[in-house]
Amino acid sequence: MQIPRPEHPTPLMQRAQWLNLNGPWRFAFDPHTIGEQERWYSPHSSSAKSLTITVPFPWESPASGVERPDYKGAGWYEREFTVPAEWQGLTPYLNFGAVDWQARVWVNGQLAGEHENGYLPFSIDLSRFVQPGQSATVTVRAYDVADASTLVGKQVPRWYTHSSGIWQTVWLEGRAPSHIRAIRIEPNVAAQEATVKLNVYAAAAGEYTVSVRARNGDFPDVTVQRTLRNGEQPVHFSLSIPDPQLWSPESPHLYEVDIDLSPASGDATDSVQSYFGMRTISRGAWSGNEYEYILLNGEPVYLRGALDQAFHPDGLHAYPSDDVIRGDIQLAKDVGLNMLRCHIKINDPRYYYWADKLGLLIMYDIPSPDLDTPTMRRIVEETLPQVISRDFNSPSIMAWIIFNETWGLTEHHTVEGHRWLKSVVEKARKLDPTRLIEDNSVCKFDHVETDINSWHYYINDYHRVRQHIQRVVDETYPGSPFNYVGGDYVQKTAPLMNSEYGGISAAMGDQDIAWCFKYQTTELRKHAKICGYVYTELDDIEWEHNGFVNYDRSRKIYGYDFFVDGMSLVDLNSPDLVGLDAPPCQTVAPGSEFSAPLFVSHWGPAMSTAQVHWTLDLTDRFGQKQQVSQGVIPVHPQRFGVINVGALSVTLPEQAGLATLALRLQDDAGQIRCRNYVNLELRTDAAPAAEKLANGWALRIAPGHYQHTSWQWPMPFSAPDGAKFSAHGNGYVDYEVMIPTEVDATQISRIRLLVEMGARGGMAKVDWRQQTRGFNYPQTEEDKQFPTNVVVELNNLVIGEVHIADDPADARGVLSHHSGIDPGSYGYLTELVIDGNVLETLKRELAQAPALRVRFAVPGVADHAGGLSLYGETVGCYPLGPTLILEM
Repeated sequence: MQIPRPEHPTPLMQRAQWLNLNGPWRFAFDPHTIGEQERWYSPHSSSAKSLTITVPFPWESPASGVERPDYKGAGWYEREFTVPAEWQGLTPYLNFGAVDWQARVWVNGQLAGEHENGYLPFSIDLSRFVQPGQSATVTVRAYDVADASTLVGKQVPRWYTHSSGIWQTVWLEGRAPSHIRAIRIEPNVAAQEATVKLNVYAAAAGEYTVSVRARNGDFPDVTVQRTLRNGEQPVHFSLSIPDPQLWSPESPHLYEVDIDLSPASGDATDSVQSYFGMRTISRGAWSGNEYEYILLNGEPVYLRGALDQAFHPDGLHAYPSDDVIRGDIQLAKDVGLNMLRCHIKINDPRYYYWADKLGLLIMYDIPSPDLDTPTMRRIVEETLPQVISRDFNSPSIMAWIIFNETWGLTEHHTVEGHRWLKSVVEKARKLDPTRLIEDNSVCKFDHVETDINSWHYYINDYHRVRQHIQRVVDETYPGSPFNYVGGDYVQKTAPLMNSEYGGISAAMGDQDIAWCFKYQTTELRKHAKICGYVYTELDDIEWEHNGFVNYDRSRKIYGYDFFVDGMSLVDLNSPDLVGLDAPPCQTVAPGSEFSAPLFVSHWGPAMSTAQVHWTLDLTDRFGQKQQVSQGVIPVHPQRFGVINVGALSVTLPEQAGLATLALRLQDDAGQIRCRNYVNLELRTDAAPAAEKLANGWALRIAPGHYQHTSWQWPMPFSAPDGAKFSAHGNGYVDYEVMIPTEVDATQISRIRLLVEMGARGGMAKVDWRQQTRGFNYPQTEEDKQFPTNVVVELNNLVIGEVHIADDPADARGVLSHHSGIDPGSYGYLTELVIDGNVLETLKRELAQAPALRVRFAVPGVADHAGGLSLYGETVGCYPLGPTLILEM
């Protein structure tokens, strides 16, 4: 069996002498907690452990091979190992990345150590139990009941599947008797140096040499001599870093180092590989503003982020592979982000490694408890220094967030509760003065003391979103009690940013996010006072479906490029953004003047001049697309700010349809920095059921106003205004179309049927059907489609058999979003032409009875009986309902 997670688990503290202990372990559940009484830790009790579990995956996860998401309590692990014989002269240590929540460890039946905290690593000196070349049995009892006073985060029944037991790598390590226990390297960019703070253990008092070598020759080697006493102690010294290469998401340079501790006595040298980055994170005013920005390397940075729950369907809190971790960081960069807020989880160290390596800023949430007790406060105060110690050297980490949405702060309404939280913030600042500290990422406007004035909202209505954001901006100024608990705790000048937002909140079901992400991100970028956002979220998780991708990281389709060539999520997450202060879609009269304020938010590479290229396109009432007008507006962007360009005004076409006002921000080198758009429904009254054309007639059908349908259960859906019909599985729906008396049937030269049709996948489209909440109409997916076959008849004559690829929902379903009917859903524009013998037969029948019966049927014998959706002129993608065109 290939060892799972074979890579070294701690890139910041890596020794060459190590042995991975992941893989199959003997295992047993202990629901009655009798294992210790019955001495399951004895090497002779292996028969009690009759199961096999794959470490390092929680026993709730599929990857564990056990998959018991219902179980809380004690679990026992056991395996044998052999300390490599070549480790002679080294001390063997047993290391655990994380065991949730309590762990007791026995070696050869003897208690070797215990640990409490499900997120932090611990090590055990094995020299009392086993020597190099010898074998031993290790037994671990993990105990986890998700106590409310512990750091449970979202591992509770109201949220997601819990992760218990060993969930990070277990490994052996050979350390020299005198060795390095911790490495902290503090960059000082202004002084072109870095301070190295080691915590070392000296096996004996005496003279020691510490040397640091840059693996890529980035700075001169440093060697220092120290006289050390026996035991654990600090060793501090400085590195000269000439012309430092600053770390940033755009240029993630890492200084890789080898650090050696050598005793003058001639005992073994301890060698550790690590790395650090030269960069600064701070806050400060810019360009004379009274409010502050977050500064990276001394310049404002606009944080374009997403919430990352850091779960995976295979491993839950554990990642199934290092490739998955790297993939998540790369995904964030691929969609244009420069930051992730790793949500209420002390994550796998390799998560921060890949953020460091690939270039992504990280806001670091400490997992939240559920109850304020002395135990909770002790755990929080003990966890903070250990978290900061473990991950300090990662340049990607920009902020420590101590609590989320007041979870666990059940005394937050009291003065004493406020004082305690402020004291924790002050302690964190002392532990790490190089990063920002946030007391509580708030949704109840209740900060106490923070370096980031953040807030959350979940609203899916343009006008309410606009009003809400404007209120936040207006009420943010020094001395304002808004967003703070008030009294002694009011706003100062901390940077304002959104740290959670979205149109689709946790319990709103599985649906399209393309629409709400576009207009809400545009709205946030309109305000110069806001210095960043955190969209919820990077990927779906279990029953929460608001991610940029699905839970398994398969891709969703957004459809922006249907309206603006080349547009994707990257445009909306761009450091530069162009937008209109206008709803994402509004209904206006054909032929009217449209005008909206145009703005440019400029945080990318400097550009002295730029142009906004705009085009006005129209999809008419017959589904035909044409460009109506275009123009160019010169702009002079203000870097690290927003400029209001003035109103963009256009004359709209005289005819009904769906217009798109597309924007492209182009720099002085001709590069497109960003694309954006708004839609306009050009409409006054409903299109006439019968319309005289220059060369014939257009006869329109309201899909919801059918004559008869065979669909009975589930009941077919019919929009109240007749704008949509849909049904699951196989069946048919009939419509009767009356021919105007002015029509001479004998003169019809051709009949065309235009119709927007889709499938109706229903709950089959939902990824997590065992627990659904809210409205479910999932977004279009790249690799998962729900096709249907439709037979279309006129007067019992088959005029076409159509394969419909999917039941999609994304930004292309603009009219469904605008109308609120199955938001985001749309179909495929289909044209069927009737001529020849079929036409002649129909003409003869029309001479006898001036009516056509139109049937849309999904046969029961069809290869794809995926239901049917018919779209009218006010829903879907196209501003038309099923239309028969009689050409004369």
